Amino acid sequence: MLQRKLVNISKDCVLAERIGVARTISERGVGLLNDVVPKSLFLKTRFGIHTFGMRFSIDCALLDSDFRVVKIKKDIAPGKFFFWNPRFNNVIELPAGTLDSTGTSIGDILALQDAL
Repeated sequence: MLQRKLVNISKDCVLAERIGVARTISERGVGLLNDVVPKSLFLKTRFGIHTFGMRFSIDCALLDSDFRVVKIKKDIAPGKFFFWNPRFNNVIELPAGTLDSTGTSIGDILALQDAL
């Protein structure tokens, strides 16, 4: 899976040094399900995500086409759903607590950069 760095341009901070970019149907379908430790993932999907089968809670940020945060859901426990307006499809999944620890909020602009 392609790896990038995720930064919050508005807050000048790093949300993830390495975030997986799910590009295929298989990568999007599996997502973080096989991971035993929290990781970060960027994917494009409409309507929502689920955490069934996951072993840890996640934070989720929904982004518009300009990568501006339009919706946030923190600490989504395993076995839950998170739904949104289908006009948005850029989704960031992060280890629980990341959004609070970085101060990321609605309106912030995020960016995927080449990982070192």
